[in-house]
Amino acid sequence: MKNNKKWRIIAMITSFLTLGFIVITTYAHSPHDQVRGLGISPNFANDKTLFVAVEGERTSFHYENILRSTDGGATWIKLPRGMDNRSNFSAIRVSPNYNNDKTVFATTLGDGVYRSVNRGNSWQLFNTGIANKYLKGNLEIAKVGSTDYVLFLAPGHGELYRRSSSETSWTKLLGTTAGVSIVAVSPSFAQNTTVMTASTSGNLQISIDGANNWVDRGNPTEAITYGIAIAPGPAREIFLATSSGVFYSNDLGITFTNRSTNIPDETINNIAVSPNYNTDGTLFCTTQTKAVYKSTDRGNSWVLNDSGAVITGQTDALNEFSELQISQTFSADQAIFLSAFDGLFISTNGGINWTEKQTRKNLITGLAFSPNFMNDQRIIATAYNSEGGFYTSSDKGATWSIGSAGWPNPFGAPLDGIDVDFVQNRVGPPLAVATKIGRQIGFSSNSGESWDVFPIPQFPPLNHLVYINVFALSPAFDRDQEIYIGTRLHGILHTNDGGINWHNIPDFPLSPHVTSIAVSRNYANDKTAFAANRSGDVWRTKNSGKNWSQIGSDSIVINGQQSFMWIAISPEFITDRLIFVGTNNGIYRSGNGGDSWKPLLHSNVGPSTVIEQIEFSPAFAEDRIIFVTVRGKGLYRVSLNNAGWITAMQNMGTSLLGKNVQFIEFRISPNFKQDNTLIGASRNELYISTDRGLTWSLTGSPVQ
Repeated sequence: MKNNKKWRIIAMITSFLTLGFIVITTYAHSPHDQVRGLGISPNFANDKTLFVAVEGERTSFHYENILRSTDGGATWIKLPRGMDNRSNFSAIRVSPNYNNDKTVFATTLGDGVYRSVNRGNSWQLFNTGIANKYLKGNLEIAKVGSTDYVLFLAPGHGELYRRSSSETSWTKLLGTTAGVSIVAVSPSFAQNTTVMTASTSGNLQISIDGANNWVDRGNPTEAITYGIAIAPGPAREIFLATSSGVFYSNDLGITFTNRSTNIPDETINNIAVSPNYNTDGTLFCTTQTKAVYKSTDRGNSWVLNDSGAVITGQTDALNEFSELQISQTFSADQAIFLSAFDGLFISTNGGINWTEKQTRKNLITGLAFSPNFMNDQRIIATAYNSEGGFYTSSDKGATWSIGSAGWPNPFGAPLDGIDVDFVQNRVGPPLAVATKIGRQIGFSSNSGESWDVFPIPQFPPLNHLVYINVFALSPAFDRDQEIYIGTRLHGILHTNDGGINWHNIPDFPLSPHVTSIAVSRNYANDKTAFAANRSGDVWRTKNSGKNWSQIGSDSIVINGQQSFMWIAISPEFITDRLIFVGTNNGIYRSGNGGDSWKPLLHSNVGPSTVIEQIEFSPAFAEDRIIFVTVRGKGLYRVSLNNAGWITAMQNMGTSLLGKNVQFIEFRISPNFKQDNTLIGASRNELYISTDRGLTWSLTGSPVQ
């Protein structure tokens, strides 16, 4: 835990020392490991199973993932099959009968509820009866018997839903006028059928018949309630986490007393009661700035046990510590779990000591084939939060060595490589270009064994470091030395002297994040490039980046508030003018260089599908093939006619999804016509196919 905090401080300092000056900012954070949902097996003492929802591998410009650990958070696997959500996650809950039914639920901010009945290995939507799919509230599960349970959902818009394990749809119990913001169920629900809610104004309601009838308690604390914990047993003891401290009731919520001794005078945002409360009197809470407090005398006094989670300043103050949960096998494992913007923290000795369990370590973020791959078998990879950050292989990815020589890292902290590519049509040795997350770009003429690294300066009006998302090289780089960089907050930056000097582009929006840049294969003549951002906007320049204009704004329609767009340009663009844009609402096609767009209507890649990557075959003039990653569905090999419309399609990723593998990035060999080779990355593993995607095998990993 102390080492993690040390590296976090070092990373904050070193990222500000570039160019010899320090800029004060609250945004630096490494590792950036936000946990948006946390689910714990009810038998954690024996199966060590956890589920979390976290940001995607490519930091903040990729869809979120659900991960599973079966070793208490030491290692994680992604669970992508059927998880086709375009929205962020809001909660994860595990069935109280998980040992038998293997059931897990996940809620989202726009796609509703997903359910898995096989430990997260596949997911299906679970929304029948829910009107608004934007679920910002909470989901709780009440155990009824050895095989049955009841779900209670407070979507966050005022209503309350219920659904039992045997029902086929959700039932609305309370309408929006009820103002319900949170719901809690008794740990002893099977005996006392007790449910409690709080409204956005702090008004409390309680039911002792499974939420059929309600008693209004008003707001006895005169505060806003952010958490409710009902003690096991007869359900007469209730604890509230409020804007005015911890409150306690022993009469079913009729009266409350403040129990905040030794707790700072600030909002309490989480509270959790031990499943053995009747004998150990133990509960835990977090405040707006401190985590975690423990009481062993039923809340009469509290002691702070520092979890190591820090206030990042990158989210709303009440969301810094998002969830506090206690293992249902607490008497055996003494396990407590804190999910935070800063990461996942676990204690296994009753909250005395804590360990951070990183979910985003050693993640592959970029891949590139050498232009001479057929002869030299070279591949370069970048990785986030890893020992080396930059890696090189000379045997098709079977073995790897760290290739970070030249990248500034004076304190030896983990490196964050973001993207890599090779200059095409290069005269002489292949030239690789790579980027680091914080304001640096590197060049290597020895296949990544060493690098010449240049800083990227700050740009007004933002007094903030440049964070690189993606970059694109001119196909004529040997002559024009042009590179485009897409950033988080600075729009697009451009260089025409190989990275020595940079300029920003005034008419391109500074935010939201740029997610894709693509340059015409005929750039030397047409000076055309395209870019897209998380708002679903597509932009084009026809004069080497001097001016940009938005295109397709009326015809490219995204679903929801954000889309991690992907742009792919035909290798035959000079004649076919063909471009594809992947969105969270399918693929859009232009056959006239971006002047007009139409959706592809095939069900596998059409409206309502979430497209994560599109790549043209290097032999497209002959084979008319593109490859498309569809979120939660697989990797498709798509055949096109001469006009660029679909004629056939095959899912090449079915076997991979069966192994919980979906690529964060895949690349096609530049010699695809001869070697039929593709390579793809999923978290920290690489898979290779030498038969055009028909079969895949696990190859070596750069970071293991």
